[in-house]
Amino acid sequence: MFNPTTLRSQKVILIRHGVAQHNVLQEGHPPNVRDPRLLDPPLIHHGKQQALEAGERLRIWCRTTQLGETPELIVVSPLTRCIQTAMLAFLPGEKYTTNQKEPKFVSTELCREAYGMHYPDRRRDLSILQQHWPGVHWDPSMTELDEAWQIDVRETIPELLQRIAQFWDFISKRPEEFVVVVTHGVWIEACLNHYYPAALEDGRRRVYNCDMFAVDCISEKRGGKVLRLENAHQIESP
Repeated sequence: MFNPTTLRSQKVILIRHGVAQHNVLQEGHPPNVRDPRLLDPPLIHHGKQQALEAGERLRIWCRTTQLGETPELIVVSPLTRCIQTAMLAFLPGEKYTTNQKEPKFVSTELCREAYGMHYPDRRRDLSILQQHWPGVHWDPSMTELDEAWQIDVRETIPELLQRIAQFWDFISKRPEEFVVVVTHGVWIEACLNHYYPAALEDGRRRVYNCDMFAVDCISEKRGGKVLRLENAHQIESP
């Protein structure tokens, strides 16, 4: 039972990035993710359209709640396809606004894809990201080079789950009540299958580009310890 005197609930939206270059079949076959030319690939045109539509889908969903239309915080993976998705979905774009406050953008490696061996999951140097995306607040623990990625070793699911647990601790210590996380398919699948398996039918469903899930992160008010995720469900197109 949720006790508001001792527990805290944050609304968190998990979004997978739009279609990027490495998600596209080549002559009917999956691309070679061991190809260095696919390092940190950007969104393709369709992926950019997906990102714009995802932002509008969330705004429509928010109108049916009491959250307001603008998340307080956008947390993004430091991989380009996630940053692009977040910027397209949640900046005002062509809308002229006078009282809509833009959300804060924060990037952390805690929500990046499982890393190692696959070049699409290797991030760019931090200085390049900082120069190209000056509006993002970068985790101060992030190193210049991608020291986590190795060419011959890939992060395992148990290792990824440890990182996901650290991520939820990070979220629970943030002051914001309404947070969007733009991340990756394997990350979301591992997270939901571990914390709320019914959301993906006990592992029988996959997470596709720009799929969106709402969850409640329940933590202790004193100490910020995450206890559980509740009410996980997919936000469908209207």
